[in-house]
Amino acid sequence: MEERSKLQKAVLISMAAMVVLFGVLMVAARFQKGVEFEGGLLRRTETEESVIYNGKVRGEQVEITVRAAGSGNLTEVDFRIGNRIQDDCTLETGLPPIQAEQLGPVEHIRITKNDILLFEGGYDPEYGMGWYDLDGNWDPFTMSVSYSSTAGDDYWEHYETDRGTILSFARGPQLVSRGSWELYFAMLLLSALLALDAAFPLVIFHWQHMCDVKDPEPSDFYLGMQRAGWCVYPFLILIGYIIALRVLP
Repeated sequence: MEERSKLQKAVLISMAAMVVLFGVLMVAARFQKGVEFEGGLLRRTETEESVIYNGKVRGEQVEITVRAAGSGNLTEVDFRIGNRIQDDCTLETGLPPIQAEQLGPVEHIRITKNDILLFEGGYDPEYGMGWYDLDGNWDPFTMSVSYSSTAGDDYWEHYETDRGTILSFARGPQLVSRGSWELYFAMLLLSALLALDAAFPLVIFHWQHMCDVKDPEPSDFYLGMQRAGWCVYPFLILIGYIIALRVLP
């Protein structure tokens, strides 16, 4: 058997290490549940009086505190993003239903931010755009975008806490975890193919040409490009593993 070069051994070791390392990290990431917020993941902790979501998102420490107030129909949601954003918000429920067009009665809610009325009207949780004004007319623009930016902007500079975000945290957002098993297994397949190519350099070449040419032999150019691929592909696969580990659903 032909002795493998140092480059071949390095590729095989790196592929095996990535598979094991990122497999362990993926399992650990899937067990760490949190709440998605502006591309980051916030940890959820619960006390007797409140639920707190905190973590670092886009360079700023974020803390969102949710607590019941009053008779139980009022929920307070406080947003703290570094020293830059401090929004004290409320969600009020238990109001008389609103007759929405074509749907009939829907929940009547009132949302305030820093003691200023942000929204009052109907809401249907079964529809992502199910917002209605006080007269029951569908209001597709109620779900305003919390942030819009251009390349190079400071992400939080123009950030505005919107009513959809307030409502989501007041109701208890869905817990999610980082990591995509689909992308991980795709990288695993690419790792296996690269390891096969490094361990048996001529196998894939013969598979490609065995039906077309008798006793095919690779050219020096083919072998040179193959070695170049052994140097480049591990870094691309590493990037793929990192993306698979960090992606949010």
